Amino acid sequence: MIQSEGLVIRPRAGRLAITLVVSIAMVMLAAALSAPIWLIGMLGLAPWLLPITGAVVATWRTAGAWLALYFVLALTQTGHVMEHVVQVTQVRILGLSGEHAHGVFGALDIEWVHFVWNTWVLVAIVALLLGRQRNLWLWIAAPLAAWHLLEHTVLIVQYLVTGAEGNAGLLAMGGLLANGLPLARSDLHLVYNLVETVPLLIGFGAAVSRRLALAAPGEIHGR
Repeated sequence: MIQSEGLVIRPRAGRLAITLVVSIAMVMLAAALSAPIWLIGMLGLAPWLLPITGAVVATWRTAGAWLALYFVLALTQTGHVMEHVVQVTQVRILGLSGEHAHGVFGALDIEWVHFVWNTWVLVAIVALLLGRQRNLWLWIAAPLAAWHLLEHTVLIVQYLVTGAEGNAGLLAMGGLLANGLPLARSDLHLVYNLVETVPLLIGFGAAVSRRLALAAPGEIHGR
């Protein structure tokens, strides 16, 4: 169950601890059995689905749809950043070549998925802004997300024209703009995601703080 104190939604600490233990145990068991990395990732995430869903629903009920949407955006984009961190780790630390470094969920490391994902991020940010979210950090994140989507629009066009994935796009090494920056595509897109996600997370914290400040002690507000 979810405890609601004003507008702060907190899963019970004991249940979070149990969820963490189960998640770690499933990951360790799958790794011991030499399961593929995507299955290890799925098993590690599975125990968290119920408490996360409960937290989102509780946020919707107590703070309204906009903060719930922001919660989902912040959470999913943070997960996306972690996938890019894993990919860069595979390349820079484990020494895997680009075609073998696809993060945890390698089947999703395709141009169409990246394009759809970045479209979702920009659409969600615009929806939050249109929903009168007076949040400076969202305004900072919006142009960053728009540029990132432009990169993936170029990449999807290059893919459709050449039939090959892994093109440089605009600013990766060998890219269309002045031959790009001295950054491989995996490094560049990790930077893109970091600079896009940091203001999103700061803005989410600010939005939660603002809601708490508006709520009277002990009250639960919904829209």
